[in-house]
Amino acid sequence: MIKNNGKFLYQAFINSYSQLFFSDNKVFAYLLLLSSFIDPYEGLSGVIGVVSAILFSYWIGLDRNSIKFGIYSFNALMVSLVMGITYNFNTHFVIVLICASILTVLICVVFHNIFYKYKIPVLSLPFLLSLWLVMLGLRTFDHIEMISRVYNAAELSSIGLWLAKTSEQINDSIPLFLAVYFKSIAAIFFQYNIITGIMVAIGLLIYSRIAFSLSLIGFSIGFMFYLYMVGTFTPLLYSYIGFNFILTAISLGGYFIIPSKRSFALVIIATPIIAIFISAFVTFLTPYQLPLYSLPFNVAIILFMMLLNSRVQIKGLDIVARQLYSPEKNLYHFNNRIERFKNDTYFHIHLPFYGEWFISQGFNGKHTHKEDWKFAWDFVVADEMQHTFRLPGTEVTDYYCYNLPVLAPSAGTVWNIVDGIEDNEVGDVDIHNNWGNTIIIKHGDFFFSKLSHLKKGSLKVKIGDYVQRGEIIATCGSSGRSPEPHIHFQLQTTPYIGSKTLLYPISYYMTKQNEQFQFHAFDYPKENETISRIMLTPLLADAFNFIPGVTLTYEITKEDNSKEMIKWEVFVDAWNQSYLYCKKTNSFAYFVNNGTLHYFTEFIGDRNSTLYHFYLAANKILLGYYDQLEVNDKLPIEGFYSGASKFIQDFIAPFYIYLKAGYVSKFVTVDDMMNPKEITIQSHARIKVGNMLLKDLTYDINIQKNKIQSFTINTKQGKQTAVCQD
Repeated sequence: MIKNNGKFLYQAFINSYSQLFFSDNKVFAYLLLLSSFIDPYEGLSGVIGVVSAILFSYWIGLDRNSIKFGIYSFNALMVSLVMGITYNFNTHFVIVLICASILTVLICVVFHNIFYKYKIPVLSLPFLLSLWLVMLGLRTFDHIEMISRVYNAAELSSIGLWLAKTSEQINDSIPLFLAVYFKSIAAIFFQYNIITGIMVAIGLLIYSRIAFSLSLIGFSIGFMFYLYMVGTFTPLLYSYIGFNFILTAISLGGYFIIPSKRSFALVIIATPIIAIFISAFVTFLTPYQLPLYSLPFNVAIILFMMLLNSRVQIKGLDIVARQLYSPEKNLYHFNNRIERFKNDTYFHIHLPFYGEWFISQGFNGKHTHKEDWKFAWDFVVADEMQHTFRLPGTEVTDYYCYNLPVLAPSAGTVWNIVDGIEDNEVGDVDIHNNWGNTIIIKHGDFFFSKLSHLKKGSLKVKIGDYVQRGEIIATCGSSGRSPEPHIHFQLQTTPYIGSKTLLYPISYYMTKQNEQFQFHAFDYPKENETISRIMLTPLLADAFNFIPGVTLTYEITKEDNSKEMIKWEVFVDAWNQSYLYCKKTNSFAYFVNNGTLHYFTEFIGDRNSTLYHFYLAANKILLGYYDQLEVNDKLPIEGFYSGASKFIQDFIAPFYIYLKAGYVSKFVTVDDMMNPKEITIQSHARIKVGNMLLKDLTYDINIQKNKIQSFTINTKQGKQTAVCQD
């Protein structure tokens, strides 16, 4: 317990520093912590303030996740840093410092509760309000002395003298623009020397190439604006206002908004507005002798976020839905989800029949699928000669599809029914009862499916019945405008028999050509295709049915014959997301099983762990066996690439992504096609630059006894085999 609490408090402490730049990068946090000690009193004040805020938040019982990520303590850190360079460090000061940190937590919680419902970030508003209250209050405290700790030769130690001299030398040897940039970025730590600025800039570059680029762009626009509009950049050079441009650029360009060409353009638009805010707020605060600090940045971000939240059309400025504390991660994760799930729909619609059927008429068909009714399908059953009937074909009973079951395409409520219309003689049509016997099912608001030309008296449901996906609701007939038996199927927004059709995809289905199957996800079946529902294989469905609370135990045998035991437990989080958790490596692999596919959605943790390789190996598995069938998908590039290629990609990622990561799984062996007891799946995680293959990670998954009996990892580092111990 003590060890766990110690780790938790350490994470909260170090994240408080990285949160100043919207980061959770530990290396960056260490650099920020170190740079705060350029002024030892400031650094020490910061540590005291952060620890006080964390301990108070933990003691009072605030959300542990928010504490761990520094949400309640980074504002207290900023207050403490300012106090450290503003007041004389003594016992009285430390007492006030602790009180100020607790006050900041209180204000932070209030702001979070108010802003949460408007989807507006709190930012550093608690820091500003708390600091202003403290500064106003301390004017009457006799034992708290305000000082100005500006470096000069008379007050500095030997280290301080060296820092001051080195800072002056650097200042004199670099272009003025860079000198002002480094001083502005150092001002985020309320210091104003180039060495601090260089340290912070290096940390920013390590943390995020996109954030670093945005800091330069935001500052450059602000610098040029002051030079052009004011005629001088003196306000930037001798005050703490330059960092408002930097923080705004990082926030709008890549943290709250997915990095893109449009987000960069928004930064260019927002920067001059920041300059106007700076001039206006300085005028307002000067009579009260209160510092401006980050007020313009806060106001600008709140206004722009309220603007973006009020849009009725999303035009490329996509707000980050789940914060990953890195512009690169936000971008790569967003792009991967767009590529993987761009056609995914809220309601999953499946084919309304068993077995293989032929599409005799599709969209914009040559017979009846025209104009308002063009998005519909007519399904029949055909033999290998494309005949839809047995000889002689003069009776409806000669047709292969006649009287076959018709299934509910998705769960819903039976909303409308027509029954009692006789089947036509072959070749005849009933134009007075155009749709024949029909069932309309409501799946959601303004979303209905319609199945027509059903057999009289075969309807097994009535209005108001709730049906499950795949439930038999009728049989195929030839009623209405139907010269031969078939199923007419369409989606629509209204519950009426003659409603207009709606363009909407079929969630999952197979097409068959030359005895080869092809898997389709959220696609539109085409005329003359032979299609079928996904037929689940119990062996696969059971093997990938990870039930919450179950522990999976595997023995890992490595290339050198050394062995290791690993355990994964299945959990469901507060958002109803299922995941595998490895306690040993503190790794999480989030997954979805929708009854047709098992697929992983996200990995968090150690990318050298066996769980990560299993996440890659079983990234997308079809739960029905089809010989030699391949299932393809995209993988996020984050975690695959490193070195120069990733470094360069990060810089240009908002404009173009040339690094690719793909996935493919393939059924390779089965012991019995009809009733399999053993199936082997081979999968690949492939890394490319353009069309050039850089790396191919190969995995073999063996399914036996309704579980994943073993899987093999083949990498350049060697071969590892995991064998189930359950």
